[in-house]
Amino acid sequence: MTLQTFTLFPHLPFELRLKIWDLALSEPRTVTISCHREMLDRERRFAKSFTSSTAPPPLLHVNRESRFEALSRYSPLFKTATSEVYTYISLRQDTIQCLDSVLEYMPRYEVGHIERLVLEVRDAEYFGHFHMDVVKRMESLKEVELLAGPGDLDYRWSRAERYAQTLLGNFHEKRFEDPAWRCPRMRIVNRESGEEVGFIEGGVLIEGWKEGDEIPDGLFP
Repeated sequence: MTLQTFTLFPHLPFELRLKIWDLALSEPRTVTISCHREMLDRERRFAKSFTSSTAPPPLLHVNRESRFEALSRYSPLFKTATSEVYTYISLRQDTIQCLDSVLEYMPRYEVGHIERLVLEVRDAEYFGHFHMDVVKRMESLKEVELLAGPGDLDYRWSRAERYAQTLLGNFHEKRFEDPAWRCPRMRIVNRESGEEVGFIEGGVLIEGWKEGDEIPDGLFP
């Protein structure tokens, strides 16, 4: 027996082994997801498969006991009808990271159950138009981080710092349209410097608000 091995582990009491497995499985991960698309016809694309460069949880492959415990926490997700590929994820503790363009192809279950998300923004100017509706449908989403930068604005006349203002405005607009929306905690991070350049605490603006109700003046500063 060395510092790298512990051959007596199988002889430990069952309850103690379960606690050790549980502790080993409690480490949150950031899981990267890529979407591989193909043309359905001349105008429409579909998600052929989703893949991940993140290694699967190692306890899935240690022994039968560890795999049983791991499968109680991790589920095979990001499956499609055209591929047998999937990724083991625990949506309660893992963070999903992907390009913002993946959102429109994301499976319905994942849209409804992801709690933590990192989006790599390709085009801040069009993020709101193409992606905010999907973000708003993510009912379980608690935290979202947008990795962006000045180069994400198509217009050359735009000021370099405007990308953060544009993305913040997308979230403020959705909150104003629906003050009852439980907005996730959102932060914008400059992908080059790692600096936080925008932040929204999140939450509901007006509890119990429904369509047709008045929106009070001064809701936003």
